[in-house]
Amino acid sequence: MNRGLSGWYERIFAAFYDPLLKNVENQSFSPLRSRLLAGISGTVLDLGAGTGSNLPFYDRPGITPVFLDRSLPMLKKGLAKGMKTCGHPVAGSATALPFPDESFDSIVSSLVLCSVEDLFASLSEINRILKKDGTLFLMEHVLSLSPQIAALQRFATPLWKTVAGGCHLDRATDTVVRTLFIEESSWQETIGGLPFHFGRYTKRL
Repeated sequence: MNRGLSGWYERIFAAFYDPLLKNVENQSFSPLRSRLLAGISGTVLDLGAGTGSNLPFYDRPGITPVFLDRSLPMLKKGLAKGMKTCGHPVAGSATALPFPDESFDSIVSSLVLCSVEDLFASLSEINRILKKDGTLFLMEHVLSLSPQIAALQRFATPLWKTVAGGCHLDRATDTVVRTLFIEESSWQETIGGLPFHFGRYTKRL
């Protein structure tokens, strides 16, 4: 689920992203996004905003969203859905975020850390720009605790990365995030056979 693609493949990826995920978004992801983002407020960075799947959850008073993505074709899809009307789209990388320290009250990472080039660098950047009393909202598929499923994730990742723009099926993002953040609440869901982690985190001061 990477947004760091280039050239013709990037345009094709953006064109087919929403249609391919339409059913799982409507049936599973959207209700879970609603649960995760309930009560979100302040200046919000939507990291790897893509085509704007989180847009419906920012349409309330007290939220000023900024939408960041590396892929211009993906951002263009989001702009067509109204990103520019309710917030500010920005082209940029999750490993070198173009914002000053402690810029955001809330940061949302949904289905993007699976595909960044350097997971720890991205989390360090999130930590840098999140305010001291801010919240990181995380929605990512993660490495299974089941040895059998984890083995399948590791086996499938090299091919999957090629067809899905660098997405790693075998990243233990839920474990790595705890090295920089304090987990306030979390839960897991199994969707399409994959474990998904949902959590709210604050900075380690």
